[in-house]
Amino acid sequence: MKMSMAALNLWLHQLLHLLLPNSCLWCQLPVHQAKQQLCDYCIAALPGLSLANHQHNALLLPVVWRGLAPVKFDFLHSLSWYQLPWSYWIRQWKFQQDFACGELLCQQLAQACQRYASSGGTKPDAVCFVPISRERRKERGFNQAQQLAAVIADSWQIPLLDIFHSKSTQHQVGLTRQQRRANLRRQFRLQHRNKLPEHLLLVDDVITTGATIDQLCRLLRRQQVLRIDVWTLAITPADMAAHHALPN
Repeated sequence: MKMSMAALNLWLHQLLHLLLPNSCLWCQLPVHQAKQQLCDYCIAALPGLSLANHQHNALLLPVVWRGLAPVKFDFLHSLSWYQLPWSYWIRQWKFQQDFACGELLCQQLAQACQRYASSGGTKPDAVCFVPISRERRKERGFNQAQQLAAVIADSWQIPLLDIFHSKSTQHQVGLTRQQRRANLRRQFRLQHRNKLPEHLLLVDDVITTGATIDQLCRLLRRQQVLRIDVWTLAITPADMAAHHALPN
């Protein structure tokens, strides 16, 4: 019986894993399964944000919405608080181009999509993402929010829309909420000319003060988007947001 190319590739990948297994990105011990970035023990110990009893909506947590008011979107799902090891992996991917960390974070997001769908969560009509400026993309080589949005689009088989444009501005690190909002007020514009779906999902890697998301949601509301969901890898509690602001 002839082996298909896909089956052959899988077999070769598993063989390579047995000979040279990846190191866990948390404990550095060998991982248990091919293509995984974490060992089984670290997967079980990985801290997360449990939202099952809150309709998967982090906005129902006072410690979240107090730091985001006024909220311009309807739903917020986050995989974790902004804490170790998530904060380390996000920074390594974002600022050090550590693509193993990026792959790990994308894997975790894909699994969250599966859990959300299996729990009966409402899927949006399309997904979009927080943009970065041309200068920032040239400096970094990629837009992490776009890559995360592509994971969701692929998991749920919905359109991925590139609808925002970002001008170059100063870094947001260290700025207060008021300074961030003033800095962002003229940064973004909507470059999508067709009618937008009524239910959109907007993706960013980390939410701190919510200033960036707020500006983008204002643009979407002007285009008669009725429901806006926001998904992110990590969120900072209200009393810590000013100390953990990251640039896009």
